[in-house]
Amino acid sequence: MSSDADQSRWLESWRCQYQINRSLRGQHDRIAALYRAQLPTFIIIGAAKSATTSLTTALGRHPEIQISQSMEPKFFGRHYLRGWEWYANQFEADPQRPLRGEASTMYSSSYGCYARTPELIYHHLGSIPLIYLVRHPLRRIESHWRHWRGRSKHCPPFDQLLRAPQLRQRVVEASLYHQQWQRYQRWFPQQSMLSITTEELSTEPQSSLRRILSFIGAKPDCTGLLEEAQLPLLNPAGSKGRKNVAAPSWSSELKQKTIDLIRPDSERFLASTGRPSTTWCWD
Repeated sequence: MSSDADQSRWLESWRCQYQINRSLRGQHDRIAALYRAQLPTFIIIGAAKSATTSLTTALGRHPEIQISQSMEPKFFGRHYLRGWEWYANQFEADPQRPLRGEASTMYSSSYGCYARTPELIYHHLGSIPLIYLVRHPLRRIESHWRHWRGRSKHCPPFDQLLRAPQLRQRVVEASLYHQQWQRYQRWFPQQSMLSITTEELSTEPQSSLRRILSFIGAKPDCTGLLEEAQLPLLNPAGSKGRKNVAAPSWSSELKQKTIDLIRPDSERFLASTGRPSTTWCWD
């Protein structure tokens, strides 16, 4: 390994994978069962930079719903080593708010520590409702890169989008929605999975929220959830270190190569979720 930090990360990843494998063999079932009354009843699985924070904030205002104390607990993956007590304590056993949810966008990533996330969720929570919030793939990539660039000096420049392995895995592959959707379809029945686009949520917030509320078993009443009939605007482009990061520019070549990579997956996703192939414009 190149450094003590690399060695430490590798060891932590190995330990995490080891414990997840034990969990899937049923060796943690008794522990998880102790906290059944505080575990999530629904999960938002992504995608990153698709207004998941705004959605969870709105849902958290509903009188029947509570959202995890930590933003993006990432328990069914990277943070599994924190243990079931830590995860359960993200919520309260509150009979007045029986619906509990969390949003971890890394659940729909290609990172190795999330490779078995769908199976792990299903094993412990069963066929709970899953919400997959997605955005125009190119707009999501732009926002994701800007977010990372603003927070880390190690983020490669935008023109290396398809050449830098970390950038491609972290930013580009998160826009391969059908690939991620299929991972969950292997474990969850169709009626347990709902996809919503950021564009639908932005242009039709009330009807989209009512659809989500009905899906997770809450009263479909949007009273008090919106701000001036719109979703609460959180994590804007200027926050979290991004205020000094200009929106990236696409070269013609990079844009076309990225479209060639992503568009077939996007069209399969749109078809599988009953949306027309013209949902997103690629010009």
